Amino acid sequence: MSKKQHLVKIKKGKNYAWCGCAESQNQPFCDGSHNKVKEKYDNILQTLIDANLISTEQELQNLIAQNDKKPILFKAEKDIEANLCGCGQSENAPYCN
Repeated sequence: MSKKQHLVKIKKGKNYAWCGCAESQNQPFCDGSHNKVKEKYDNILQTLIDANLISTEQELQNLIAQNDKKPILFKAEKDIEANLCGCGQSENAPYCN
């Protein structure tokens, strides 16, 4: 993700998908790249498990939670220009805080 916010025009009644994985080529919107990222991450997790580098179920669950970077779906309630998050740290995602 970029470290800056994205000023975008959103239209009332239109559905949007904000990228949560930082891999989209259409930032700040999702282009489906999270599916490739999840597959790659799942393969890495399996390798760590097979090599006994993950020793507890809690470690595994923490790593899985870190990979839960799905898009945030939202519907615009009115026509506005909005600052959408570009750093992934907003507590008000998809909007920048």
